[in-house]
Amino acid sequence: MAKRMYALALILCLLCSWSAWADTVIDGNEDRGITPADVGLNETPEGVSPTTGRTLSGIDAPAGFSGLAVNGRYQPILVQIDNTDNGKGYRAPWNGIWGDIYYESSLRREGHTRISILYSDVIPDDVGPVRSARIGHIWLRQEWGAGFVHYGQQEFDRTNVKAEVTRLGAADMDFSGTAQTWKAYFYKREKLKSPHDIGADLAGLQGLIPADKAVPDHAFLFTDEPAVGDAATVITVNWGRKDYRSVYTWSPAVGAYTRSVGSTARDQEVYHDLDSGEAITFANVIVQWVDMDWPQVQAPVMRIVGDAAFFTTYGDGAFIAEGNADFFMNGVHVAGYWRRESMDSRTVFYGPDGSEIELQRGRTMIILFPNNERIIHTNRNQAPTPVEVKRSVSYK
Repeated sequence: MAKRMYALALILCLLCSWSAWADTVIDGNEDRGITPADVGLNETPEGVSPTTGRTLSGIDAPAGFSGLAVNGRYQPILVQIDNTDNGKGYRAPWNGIWGDIYYESSLRREGHTRISILYSDVIPDDVGPVRSARIGHIWLRQEWGAGFVHYGQQEFDRTNVKAEVTRLGAADMDFSGTAQTWKAYFYKREKLKSPHDIGADLAGLQGLIPADKAVPDHAFLFTDEPAVGDAATVITVNWGRKDYRSVYTWSPAVGAYTRSVGSTARDQEVYHDLDSGEAITFANVIVQWVDMDWPQVQAPVMRIVGDAAFFTTYGDGAFIAEGNADFFMNGVHVAGYWRRESMDSRTVFYGPDGSEIELQRGRTMIILFPNNERIIHTNRNQAPTPVEVKRSVSYK
């Protein structure tokens, strides 16, 4: 009951705040004049999480779970999670409350999205709903050296996940529930409708990865000092479809942003863990502006890495993937930048002065948001068709 009252209070606060003052709409293509500094890897203090900055000894995990805070093993797992209807109702993730880093990325050109969750501090033995992968998701896996858990994948021209897994040498870390080899670690949850009923034993799958497997050290920087910027207590993310609109509301009492989903202000539902009912909150919300290609209407290609070997195949040549980034922390907004040099390098987030930005301790949401609309090919035999989808990120 207390959790429901908390959720209702958040929604009432949201309704009041929407009409309070005008939104600032972010231009993802503006020239911010930021020169990124050359940075190396970050050294994580003993007993501190590299992904959340939390003190590991203060994390109490249920029996049967694995992870850095449980047994001291650092081996992240990236899992594809359903976001149909923006994760409302029974499509909400179960055991999502244990995730360290959330990614939201394009699934269809019209505005549908998918969630990817990186688990590391605590790795549950039961998560879901597990869904299929797109090619950009395997590139996120490569950044973290993570186990990759999904239920099927796209295998279109230019977006062939299976072929890309092989090219990257990641087959021993690729766990698809549609493959006979891994079926014992996936199941269907009762009383949920297909295809929103697939669960996976992440802790069990992590146990299949050799303990001596090399994992890259791609830790974030964290600080206990509050960020300094312009006020940002409400963030609105509009993907182009009303039913995929998200609103993040800063709660000083919680010390984090609460994500609400719904097509209108009155239709908002707090994004929550399906099993516990607990709101899934974020200490950091990062909007990472990315270029997009659409070989087909449901085949996104996110430019989130610089990799000549892959992109030269498509005539684009070598480049370093980079762009603007906007950070929302402790109720303020900071305009910054991001860069990732190759498939095996980490994404570095920079503040206005070009140095690596320090995040707040806790869970992070990274929104891989399109900063352009190129073209889609609905059929190989058809001419490229220019399209326009109205998307925006704003705050107040």
